[in-house]
Amino acid sequence: MPWRMRGLLGAAALVVLASCGVSEDEAVRLKEGETLGEPELGLDYCTTLGCRYDGQYCLEVFFEYGRSPALCLFTDVCDKLECVKQGQECAIFDGFPGQVKCIDPR
Repeated sequence: MPWRMRGLLGAAALVVLASCGVSEDEAVRLKEGETLGEPELGLDYCTTLGCRYDGQYCLEVFFEYGRSPALCLFTDVCDKLECVKQGQECAIFDGFPGQVKCIDPR
């Protein structure tokens, strides 16, 4: 197979993998009346240097319609979210950016 064809197939595979949605088991949604941003701070996107306020972390939120971009959020974000699937609980996974999604309870 010519190298150009392999490159095109590899690029197509990456597009398919990157476009995968969030499973219902992992999905969260905002609780009624809640917002992700803080009223006095607003909602910032994460940069390669991190977040500008102490106590904020770069986190992707696994909403039912897809992942959010990396946002600067406090660790109490799970208090503002609920799991789409009953019986799941919200959790924050380490990384850069971290991930906020639902998991099976312990």
